[in-house]
Amino acid sequence: MLELFIGECRRFRLWALGAGLLHTGTLLFFDFMVDPLQQPQSVYQLAAAIYAVGGALLGLYQAGGYARINAWVMLLHRPLAPRAIFAAVAGAGATMLALAVVVPILIMLAAHGLTGARFVDARHGLLPAAGLLVALIGYLGGVYAALSPRRYGWLALIPALLPTVSGAAGAGALVVQAMTALWLVLMVLAVFKPDLQTPPRRASGLAMTALATAMGVYVLAVAAGGLAFETASMIIGNHPRDGAASTNGVVAATRIEGGALIEAGLAGRRDDQARVWREQVRLSEVFAIPPTRPALPVRGAMTNIAPMEFDDPERGVRWTFSHDDMLFHGVRLADRRTAGVLGVGGDRPFRAPPLVSDSGMMIARDGVFTFDADSGLIRQRIHLAEGEVAAAPPAVIGEAVGLMTSRALRFYDRRVLEEDDRRRPMFASVPLAAPVGNVMRIDLIELMEGYLVSVTYARGAVEGPGRAWQDVVEIDGSGQARSAARRTLTPDYPTAARFTPWWVSPGLSALRGASERVLAAEAPLAERLPIQIPAAIMLLAGALSLLAAAITAWLGRRRGLAAASIGAWSLAALLAGLPMLAAFWLIRPTPRR
Repeated sequence: MLELFIGECRRFRLWALGAGLLHTGTLLFFDFMVDPLQQPQSVYQLAAAIYAVGGALLGLYQAGGYARINAWVMLLHRPLAPRAIFAAVAGAGATMLALAVVVPILIMLAAHGLTGARFVDARHGLLPAAGLLVALIGYLGGVYAALSPRRYGWLALIPALLPTVSGAAGAGALVVQAMTALWLVLMVLAVFKPDLQTPPRRASGLAMTALATAMGVYVLAVAAGGLAFETASMIIGNHPRDGAASTNGVVAATRIEGGALIEAGLAGRRDDQARVWREQVRLSEVFAIPPTRPALPVRGAMTNIAPMEFDDPERGVRWTFSHDDMLFHGVRLADRRTAGVLGVGGDRPFRAPPLVSDSGMMIARDGVFTFDADSGLIRQRIHLAEGEVAAAPPAVIGEAVGLMTSRALRFYDRRVLEEDDRRRPMFASVPLAAPVGNVMRIDLIELMEGYLVSVTYARGAVEGPGRAWQDVVEIDGSGQARSAARRTLTPDYPTAARFTPWWVSPGLSALRGASERVLAAEAPLAERLPIQIPAAIMLLAGALSLLAAAITAWLGRRRGLAAASIGAWSLAALLAGLPMLAAFWLIRPTPRR
């Protein structure tokens, strides 16, 4: 086993050394030009994609060379168990990946502070492990693709993309990546056998392969179904986004101007007050509240939603936020020397990592902060109650500002951003009728006394199964909010198209949602109303699951499977629906005569 491991390391040592040197040079170059640890999330995603592709190419090349019948027989014809052979071969591949990925990242982290008074947070120490795990996922995927039957091997790899959609952060993200890599290890062990074209022999390996293949079929079917509907609708000229949308539909609510949307929301009222409001809408400036953020920074997350730094041009200092002490650390731009630390009102740590804008305004879970250029201090301008989260930067509305939170739209005097909410307290608010994740847009106008606010709850309802409606709320001169009108928005997409992920397989739909939430960080801004499944969709899903189970049992009998195997496959098809039937047809093909 050791000899095989050493031989595989020698086989790829020059390639790993070259990739490691190139990787090290690239990281050090970027570290000299910019701060690579303060880049937006898209930069980290690009780096992860490069690591995964590099690992996949190594796995395809290494295992592809052995997958030929003669080489495969020679590999397995050793006085070692197949698992030991796999451990030696895969261990060598993992070692080469560590040399090419982990070592350069460690060198960059060690040299990070040498180019100036910059720092490395504890969370950045997780980056080498994350890079290696992503590369290993790609590597194991390449090995599985080379060894598994072509009929379903590529489909079984689709669930390996879980880390790209997982809501986990920091150490939780590492756990998700490690679980994905372990799943792939077990799948590769299931195909690491003399006959590569036969299904896995062990029940556990067969079950994992079947579930992964069914998940791959499910994801592909949902994507293909959506694409087919979009294409067919455009061909026949009836696409909801191309002029066929209803004037009372969700698509129209996303397109029309704010004033027209407010008027549409008042269309159901014919009284004198509504007519006055319509005239005011036509004459007034319409303000729009910026869309809410899908998430805010989480302490300990390896990556940044956006760069957590801002410049103080008057003093020539760049302030960068540290998750370790929850303070901003300053670096003089002229000589790259340290300029101290900065917190709330001086050196008080933040309670949660803030989301920083170019102007120095920051929103965090507990309120809104601004950088006072005159005093050089950070002041908290708006305080939020425990459990309430700022969802977007404040928007200027005439002489006022509107702050969207997870619970309400708050109104303050504009001077609150220069003073604070103790001197300029909130004078009005519009409570949300649903979680903030359902809010798609907010439009409003100033009245002679007060405001007229339109809140459209339609996020996830254009092509998806979410509910959609529009509330128009009046705020009078005393700051009291009362409902002025409510309009239900009708879906423009057919029900079957909107609920495709559910009726294709209710079981796999629930499994996908649960897997995305494993170890997920708290995300109050992403909360939405629970989906209400129509009775017709439930009946369709049940009928398709029964049909899949019946066809699976019939095919199992025709292919001569044992009664226990037929029962297990049929039960799986009943729970997972048509995707499991497709997995059975791919994994258990009709024997050749």
